[in-house]
Amino acid sequence: MPSVSLTAAAAARVADVRASMRSHKIDGLVITDLPSIRYLFGFSGSSAVVILGRKTATFITNDLYTVQVEQEVVKLPGTRIVIDRNVWSAVKQAGVGSSMKVVGYDASRTTVAALPVMKKALAPAKLVDVGDLLSPVTQVKTKAEITSISKAAAIASAAYERMLGIVSAGMTEHQVATYLAATTRELGSEKDAFDIIVVAGARSAMPHGRASHAKIKRGDVVTVDFGCTVNGLHSDMTRTFCVGVPRKDVVDVFAVLYDAHLNALDAAVAGVGAAALDAAARSIIERAGYGECFKHSLGHGLGYEVHEHPRISWANKDGVVLENSVITIEPGIYLPGRFGMRIEDDVLVRRNGSKILTTAPRELVVV
Repeated sequence: MPSVSLTAAAAARVADVRASMRSHKIDGLVITDLPSIRYLFGFSGSSAVVILGRKTATFITNDLYTVQVEQEVVKLPGTRIVIDRNVWSAVKQAGVGSSMKVVGYDASRTTVAALPVMKKALAPAKLVDVGDLLSPVTQVKTKAEITSISKAAAIASAAYERMLGIVSAGMTEHQVATYLAATTRELGSEKDAFDIIVVAGARSAMPHGRASHAKIKRGDVVTVDFGCTVNGLHSDMTRTFCVGVPRKDVVDVFAVLYDAHLNALDAAVAGVGAAALDAAARSIIERAGYGECFKHSLGHGLGYEVHEHPRISWANKDGVVLENSVITIEPGIYLPGRFGMRIEDDVLVRRNGSKILTTAPRELVVV
């Protein structure tokens, strides 16, 4: 059975979603996004749909999860569980739409093929696109979720420090990635949060380059980006180091990146605008003449998905970083044909500043 704390958190989140539903003048909300379902109801399975009403919740999954539903799903008052492999047929048979006039859905989470099926299943209710009502609620993490993300970050940090003790010229990027994957499992990670990035030398100028069989050479700049998973929640960290003494241009660029990173960490307080936080790092990189070499956003939210709201980006003019959200701060500078580098920390945002969850050294380590 779900814990008391999980039940309380679910009740609070569902209440917030229902308040948003009232402001949008809808009687129901279709939820198909599995991470959102986990935030609201605690279910970790890979198949579920929820029709959330103002006082009811219809939770539909298939018979592969009959036991799991009993163990995991928070059954708030008015919740009914439907076990059926044909989700939308079950919704129609349950008469969900007959008790509602207007049902909302998020078009960004709905395929073109699914929409007419949903409309038919929820008739006679009218189906309207209300956008994303869930992210403002799930962006704020509970104490238990923060603890799990912190553990995942600690595992990644420990694995990185172990890796620094064994990496050397002649190893391949793939061998380093394999070592990190095995070590994080040994330390308690459930799985890799995403495909591990290890890029060395000129390949380090690829922000999302995957580990290859290329050999690491003395003098190479090496960037590793990986994450761990604890209780389904993710960490995400990036570090850059050198094999052998780095050249002066590498040291100079890293000094700019390090300054930008620290400035963004200082700016990460509850209520800061996403675009303003991005600017805290980007302005330093631009003043140093590398603005065109920092092509991605500064960071993103972190939780049951590796990339969640808010997007910490110059483009997110209306986004605000809320208290007790966990975000990444990851400025990068990439010089094609030469080298690239990035520093990424997981950060718990608080009212009076940030708590850095990633504890591994972020300095330019030489191995």
